[in-house]
Amino acid sequence: MKAWVLHGPRDLRMENRPSPSASPGSVVIRVTRAGICGSDMHYYAEGRAGAFVMKMPFVLGHEFAGEIVEKGNGVTGLDRGDRVAVEPAIPCRTCGLCRRGRYNLCASIRMFGSASAIPHLDGGFQEYVQAPASSCHKLPGSVNDEIGALLEPLAVATHAIARSGGVAGQRVQDTGAGTIGHCVLEIARALGAPRIVVSDPDPFTRRFALEHGADGAVDPLAADAEARLMQHVPEGFDVVFEASGSPRALEQAIRVCARGASIVQVGTLPLECSLPAGLVLSKEIALLGSFRYVNAFEKVLDLLAGERISVRHIVTNVLPLDDLQTAMETAAGAGDVLKVQVRM
Repeated sequence: MKAWVLHGPRDLRMENRPSPSASPGSVVIRVTRAGICGSDMHYYAEGRAGAFVMKMPFVLGHEFAGEIVEKGNGVTGLDRGDRVAVEPAIPCRTCGLCRRGRYNLCASIRMFGSASAIPHLDGGFQEYVQAPASSCHKLPGSVNDEIGALLEPLAVATHAIARSGGVAGQRVQDTGAGTIGHCVLEIARALGAPRIVVSDPDPFTRRFALEHGADGAVDPLAADAEARLMQHVPEGFDVVFEASGSPRALEQAIRVCARGASIVQVGTLPLECSLPAGLVLSKEIALLGSFRYVNAFEKVLDLLAGERISVRHIVTNVLPLDDLQTAMETAAGAGDVLKVQVRM
């Protein structure tokens, strides 16, 4: 089979590898769609994503969907021909955190297309992937493979909203209007947020957000950005989702949120950054981290099945697997791009 293997920064090589076979409890999936995430771009450009540094060549891609072509012994509820989306994080399921339902924090978790564990687990930028049956979510007929490959970023947004305690009736700011920020926008609206304002320095993503449901869009780098945000909600925002990974964005969120607000950190921040901690105290702000997701794929599928969210527009560019290098450059470049996927 064809597999795109990352050997170092900007060193992607198409290689021929043996196709996998299904071990007990697993299935083999013919990948049909795979999305490019911000972490893929970091690995491609820098050889690392946050604290995770690549130690060996591996295949990127943790947002993927496809068709089951083989199943191993002991697999029930899934059959050849079923279309599935893959939940890429594989926890140990035996530690205390896993038993308490917080498997996203499992210290032994492995993730497709990530350097977070040794050896690295190859991801979806290849023709076939072996995956645990427990990681596979069957797609209904109303959810095509393009949307199936969006389930992972939609799950990130769904978990972040759950961490906030809920957004029904809440005035929401969404900092960073990329893929995750836009998924937050779509799901927060579906779950009852009456007013959502995004902030992003990119004119395209601001315009895109306004065209798809945002009540306002502000350039956070403008000299009067905080005043413009407060014009939308003079009392301050009740809930802020910080999806850009920018310390400056988090500081701004602390300044423009309401007293008693919740701020959910979704974007990956530097390990150390300075914040106006006095405001966290005096405004009694709840500053919450949101890492990956827990039991969120099922919730996203319910929202899709009930037609409560519409997300086809999030995928702005689709290229063939053979053009993965071009797809990576497209995702990282300037222009009218939100989510780039490759098709097989």
